[in-house]
Amino acid sequence: MRRFLNERLALHALDYQVPRVTISVKYMLGGLTAFLLLVLTVTGLYLSQYYNPTPTGAHDSVLYLITRAPLGDWIRSLHFLSAGGVVVTVTAHLIYTFWRRAYKKPREVTWWAGVLLAAVIFLLIVTGTVLRYDQEGFEALAHFVAGGNLTGTFGRFFTDSFTPSTSLLSRIFGLHTSLLPLVLLALIGLHFWLIRHLGIHTDAGDGAGGAKTGVFRTHTTRLAGFGLVLFAVLGVLAVLVPEGIGFPPVAGVEITKPFWPVLWVYGLENVLGAWGMILGPSAIFLFLMVVPLLDRGADQTPGKHGWVGWLAVLLGILIVGLWAYGMFGEAREHVGM
Repeated sequence: MRRFLNERLALHALDYQVPRVTISVKYMLGGLTAFLLLVLTVTGLYLSQYYNPTPTGAHDSVLYLITRAPLGDWIRSLHFLSAGGVVVTVTAHLIYTFWRRAYKKPREVTWWAGVLLAAVIFLLIVTGTVLRYDQEGFEALAHFVAGGNLTGTFGRFFTDSFTPSTSLLSRIFGLHTSLLPLVLLALIGLHFWLIRHLGIHTDAGDGAGGAKTGVFRTHTTRLAGFGLVLFAVLGVLAVLVPEGIGFPPVAGVEITKPFWPVLWVYGLENVLGAWGMILGPSAIFLFLMVVPLLDRGADQTPGKHGWVGWLAVLLGILIVGLWAYGMFGEAREHVGM
């Protein structure tokens, strides 16, 4: 059977050499992110079969999914937990890649593709929150409307004036289940293609200067093992701590806090108002995109970023502080619901 599959699926193509150090977990963070995105895709496809993306039917369809659809409660909880997991892995991957300065020539485009991937994942998180369509989801929808109004023509898609033919909830559902996943798939393809052809960036201290003494098949086999363990942990957690849903939304009040990865934006909104949700993520995204242009020296020693590194540390401390402020501070009204 193994020979049959090797011949027909060209699995021998996975036997190209890679640095042996890539079998360590720190070099698998990107692969684990891709694995969790696969879990999110499969579970999301199942959830979409039961979801009614209309203001009058969304909340009831989620209740039906939880209470009556086969394995619906577990799959929805697994989807929710995997979303949190992918935030952890992609953030860790981004930080470790930044630390190793793996964005330097000739890998600038690889870095930019990764930053865009992280941005799309962030958008998937916030659009997915809307689809809950309980009070938290309704308030997230109100933030989209407020952001659309603040940004004028650029944000018109997120306002009711875009078209009277469909609700904004339906358009966000389409964004979450079609457009953003297509962009994500294209970026993943570009990211992996560049890694394959430019090679995996390794440090001089990572075993014989990153000598190519292993094969990629070993990397993928070990990655699959870690992925299955992670899936098992999330699957058990989905049983033990299932994700609930709040009451149907009530217009005119703003009393909830967002999903934990977005709490730092919520904290910034406490300071700057609704503009915080636009300025904060935009500033972080812009900084990450220009990092390869700011740190262009020949030296590639990990951690030796100079002032760029100190700026990154400052931004990291600011994000953690805002996250704590959003987490432990009182709930506030930001968009004048």
